[in-house]
Amino acid sequence: MSTASEPTVSGLADRLTAYAVLAHDPAVPRIAADYWALSEDHYRTVDAALAGLVAADPAAGGAYRAVVGDPSDTAAQHTLRDRLAVLLAGRAGRRAELAAAVAEADGRIWIDYHLGADYTAAAEPAPRAGTPAVPRVRRESADVAPVQVVIPFRDRSGGPRTRNLLACLRALADQEDAPAHQVTVVECDSGPRSRDLLDGVVDRYVLAPKDGLFNKAWTVNVGVVEATRPLPAGRAVQVCVLDADILVDRHFVARNTARLADGGHGAHLPFRWSLSLDGPSTARAIGLRTEAGAADVPGSVLRGLLLREPPGGCVWVRSDVFHAVGGFDERYEGWGGEDDDVVARLAAAAPLRRYDDALLHLDHPRPEMTRDDGRPFNAHIEPLSWSPGHGYGDPEKFTPAPA
Repeated sequence: MSTASEPTVSGLADRLTAYAVLAHDPAVPRIAADYWALSEDHYRTVDAALAGLVAADPAAGGAYRAVVGDPSDTAAQHTLRDRLAVLLAGRAGRRAELAAAVAEADGRIWIDYHLGADYTAAAEPAPRAGTPAVPRVRRESADVAPVQVVIPFRDRSGGPRTRNLLACLRALADQEDAPAHQVTVVECDSGPRSRDLLDGVVDRYVLAPKDGLFNKAWTVNVGVVEATRPLPAGRAVQVCVLDADILVDRHFVARNTARLADGGHGAHLPFRWSLSLDGPSTARAIGLRTEAGAADVPGSVLRGLLLREPPGGCVWVRSDVFHAVGGFDERYEGWGGEDDDVVARLAAAAPLRRYDDALLHLDHPRPEMTRDDGRPFNAHIEPLSWSPGHGYGDPEKFTPAPA
């Protein structure tokens, strides 16, 4: 991850190697096209300076070409890093120029690269999608728990997204020193495809019946309304809107409930950088956290792309603030825009904060990010134009009226 301090020789070699990956790995523009557009020129600038540095050194040049040819080859990245450290150690003037270029770019890029020191791409048995989640202890009381976790979900293939959801649920069931929390999974689909799989492992399963494009905004609203409906007037609880592909640590609930209770704010995002894991890292993280019983997953064994201050993935909010803004804008469908919009409206309604926790995003197939004509799905929606007056969280919104 980028740093504002003066890098050591090895630290600068690491950052230069990261820029070679960022400039040439096709996964970078695919993960977030808008972030790529903001960052590409900075990647190219540093990469051009790096190419100039290695041009006269056959060993470094060969390692650089290997990384450019296959940006997923971590052995080539280690070779390039080691050779760069040798080159930079004897070139103080050039080192200062490159450090300045890296520092300038680090402050402006929106996608970064992480390669843990102990990462290996060696194949590991991936957790199966059908691996049972940890059963939840049912609360005998019908009262609403002080913390409500709402997870929107759709997976029509029963593949990696289902695997990720079950890992997410197992991690939520393995929480320490946390207040009582209830977990609601809302499945947005034409029918209850995953209900039997989730029976006994969530506190509440809700079907949001809808075919066609996935509507995360409406799906979340349905879940939050269902989870907080029994609250008496004037009482608020904490709501965590959590994507089904986020793997949390053992103190996730305790840490964030304390922040929201004591921080004098209405909502927060507990991270500044989201780490989107590659396939081997995803299998390793799920195995360590949900099968080996680790409290968290060390970054040293992970590899992936870091997204700077993304608006979604995990948002904690007081239920009164959520309802005051009318929840998510349900006009957003398909990919993109709904998280940016709701975070901006939450920040306008009450103080919103960010914290510096790690956020682990598990690997899965990327969704389509534009319509067939290449336009963004939701470019026609005026941001920040949603209000409670639109009505929100109606589970029958997309149910066809009787003939």
